[in-house]
Order: sequence, then C-alpha cells, then structure tokens
Amino acid sequence: MEDPQLYIQKSPIFKMDRVKAPTLIFHGTIDRQVPTEQSWTYYRTLYWLGKVPVKLVLFPGEAHGPRKLSHQLRKVNEEAAWFDKYLFKINPPENEAFKKGSPLDVALERRSIQKSGSNYGSLSGKVLVPEVVKRDDLEIGRFEVTRAQYVLFDKSYKIDPGTENYPANGITFDQAKDYCAWLSKQTGKTYRLPNESEVASLYKDRPGENTLDYWAGYSLNPEDAAKLEEKIKTLSGNAPLLREVGTFSGQGDEGEELVFDLGGNVAEWTIAADGSAKALGGSADRPADSKARYAATGAAYTGLRVVRGEPKPKPASSAN
Repeated sequence: MEDPQLYIQKSPIFKMDRVKAPTLIFHGTIDRQVPTEQSWTYYRTLYWLGKVPVKLVLFPGEAHGPRKLSHQLRKVNEEAAWFDKYLFKINPPENEAFKKGSPLDVALERRSIQKSGSNYGSLSGKVLVPEVVKRDDLEIGRFEVTRAQYVLFDKSYKIDPGTENYPANGITFDQAKDYCAWLSKQTGKTYRLPNESEVASLYKDRPGENTLDYWAGYSLNPEDAAKLEEKIKTLSGNAPLLREVGTFSGQGDEGEELVFDLGGNVAEWTIAADGSAKALGGSADRPADSKARYAATGAAYTGLRVVRGEPKPKPASSAN
C-alpha cells in the first residue's frame, strides 16, 4: 500500500504493447484459481491497443479447464481455426461482424440481379427476357415471369401502374406454353415450362413467403382460410394479395444465386409426367401448408416461371 508504483511496474498490463502474436484466450466462468476478470482485462487491453488480433472465449459453468465434451471440442476447433488463420495462413480472414442471412447480406447478394431500368430482366431488342440462374444442370427463372415481361407477348394484358414487377397472373397453361414459344422465337434460345420432375424438390419447405399465412399473421387451417375469403374479396385490384417478385427471402445455398418466390406469390405451371398441366408452389391466396385441402380462388393467382434449355434425357434403365 505504501508503494503503488510497484504494482504498475510489475503488472503485465503495462507491457502488452510489446505483444506481437495473435492471441486467443480461453476461460471458465467459475474458475476459482484464476479470476475470469483477469482474462477480460487481458482481452480489453489488447483490444484497446489494437496491435494484434485477440479473441476471448468463455466457457459457461467451467472451472480451470473445460470438462464438458462440447466445450473441449469447441476449444480444439477454435485453436485449429486460429492456427490455420494466423500461423499457416490457409484461411482468409473472416469478417466476424458480418452475419450470413442478415439484411446486409441479402442486399449484397441481390447486387447481381438483372434489371433493365426499373424492371426485372435483361433487354434483348424489344424483349424483356427473364433472368435464369443455375440449379445443378437446370437453368431456371430467378423470378416468376413478371407483368412487364409478359405484356410484350400479350398486348391485351392489363397492368395497373406500379405493378410492372408483380408476377404475371391469371395465366392459363396454354398461355404459359405460348409465351415460352414466343420467347424462344424472339431470343433464338429455348425457353419452356419446367417438367414437374425437374423442379418438384425446389418448391418444398419454403416457409415465410407470400402465402395466406403471411396475410393472416398466423399459420392457417382450411377452416380459417375459408373464413378469410370474404374479407379478401373486399380488396380492390387485380389479385390484391400479390407482391412484387423478390419481396420475400430468396433460396440459395452457399455460392448459389438466389431464386425467389418458389413458395408463394403465384402458383406456377409445370408439365406432369403424362404431359398434363400441374401448378406447383404456394400462392398468396392459399395457406402455406400444401396438405391443407382448401379450394383457393385459383386462376387469378396462377402464373409461370421459365426454364432455359432442352430437358436432359433420362438415363436408360439397365435390363437384367
């Protein structure tokens, strides 16, 4: 107590400006041998100096060394990743402030989406061509065919101002096929409706999109959906529950371009194995649960999504 300067001279805190190695600190929150506050002080000092990377990992409920298998595994994984990053330099630095799936992440992923002016798609001559993205061997529309794209094929198709990027709706199966034939002729590339077998898996497990559940604010059963029908009829406009394509989250694994609205907005025409018409995907007038038996308004909420390229031939089955 008579010589406080001695504490400053002996304390490593005041020598941490000499630390040159990236520092990884582990500590148990109930360590009775070394107080957890010492690691916090160590971490905060290096962080404040800003000369080396530093990370503090706390293990809840652990004493002087982790006992739980999950904590031991976490420690080994953290150490291996730290060595890879700073000793072997085989992993590029990560931005730990950047969270995958955050609004910023979504905004960055949407940078590559094709637009011509304010409308989705790319302009080829006078044709607004739907953008396609890769899914394995398939090139499928990133969005449903929009009203602005479809009206160039069918001049009689009516569009309310401000809804040019809404999905083309009220489209019959024959109209959908005719649009694909017209688009192929205009571009010199093959555009078609997808076969059900090619895309059925893409439409499964698509929560949080533009379905009747979204408008109701909860998960609907068929009885509740029927009770809402009269309410919906009081809304004005062409299929008033529709929203601009891409309003809801897109689907895509790491490194894949996003595909939007497979689980909502309009149901989309596909070709079944027997050549008949089959609409897949959710729509804004139906509950998200595809198993719920509810007769929705139907045609008004049906549209299409294109596929580019000929169907891949099925592998021949081998005979015994």
